[in-house]
Amino acid sequence: MPHNIRIAVSHADGSRHFVLSPSLKKVIVTLLITLVVGIIASIAAIYYLNHRSETAEQTLQSMTEQSSELVGQLETLKQKRQQLEQLINNKEEEYAQVIEEKDSELSYLTQRVSSVEEVLGLEKDDSNIPLTERLDVAVINSAVRATMLQLIPSGQPIESYRRSSGYGSRTHPVTGNKKFHLGLDLTADVGTPVYAPADGVVEYKRPSRKKGYGNLLKIDHAFGFMTLYAHLDKFNVNTGQFVKKGDLIGWSGNTGLSTGPHLHYEVRFLSRALNPKRFIAWTPDNFESLFKEEDKVNWAMLVGVIESMVATQVQLASDAVAQPAIITASADSVVGQSTSEANSAE
Repeated sequence: MPHNIRIAVSHADGSRHFVLSPSLKKVIVTLLITLVVGIIASIAAIYYLNHRSETAEQTLQSMTEQSSELVGQLETLKQKRQQLEQLINNKEEEYAQVIEEKDSELSYLTQRVSSVEEVLGLEKDDSNIPLTERLDVAVINSAVRATMLQLIPSGQPIESYRRSSGYGSRTHPVTGNKKFHLGLDLTADVGTPVYAPADGVVEYKRPSRKKGYGNLLKIDHAFGFMTLYAHLDKFNVNTGQFVKKGDLIGWSGNTGLSTGPHLHYEVRFLSRALNPKRFIAWTPDNFESLFKEEDKVNWAMLVGVIESMVATQVQLASDAVAQPAIITASADSVVGQSTSEANSAE
């Protein structure tokens, strides 16, 4: 049986017959298959391209939104940058003003230290000694003076008086006997307030209105000094009571062996009577005078002891002030370190 394909084409003039050989048949079938495959491939390509187009549009829209958001963030950052720059400028102006004020304060402090050094009679060399060291020296010397004037009898035990009898050899106004007068008789009205000339503790209180010293009071002070008050009218303290310089301890009177109202005032060192006049005249403005006039006390050694005490107190005070600054610096360091670690973690 032949494998040829016969194709008849009819028309008005009759029919025409075409015969396709097997080889041509294969060609036509191949073409048809190729056409079908091409159509299918085209449809798939169109679908794929359409999908890619939609994805690209979505991506473009997302990128456009992100771009708008980034533009907004950039604008915000620009505003923050301007604010920070303005803040920095304000802080620089503020710190410049603070620095200027501190410079003025430092200059004033330097002048004050120089004045204190001049008053204290200290040698100074501004080019070699730091201001802090000069200040420490001035503070110590000033504190030494203040400490000595606080602990050692100084100034007047009563505010106003008329001296009637001085320290030294004299004829007793009552007995007529010549003897050494151990103190000063400060004439004052009965009831004149008597004040402690230094810190101390009341060693002895003896009421006696008719004999000898009359109402008698003794106060022990630091470093072996003692003061005695006789012929008092009344007491304002008791034995064993601690007193501060300037405290009211009693009132002057006319008790005991006395020819008139007055206060008998003595200053002693290790039970040895000293001239009270020199201690009454001893003030911050006349500080060196006592050391020159009163030679029964080893002032150099005493000043050395007090200087050591004051230096220790100044050092402790400096350490107490410096300690909070060290703690604050350490805390700032820890906070800074924690912040850096947190930023690294992000």
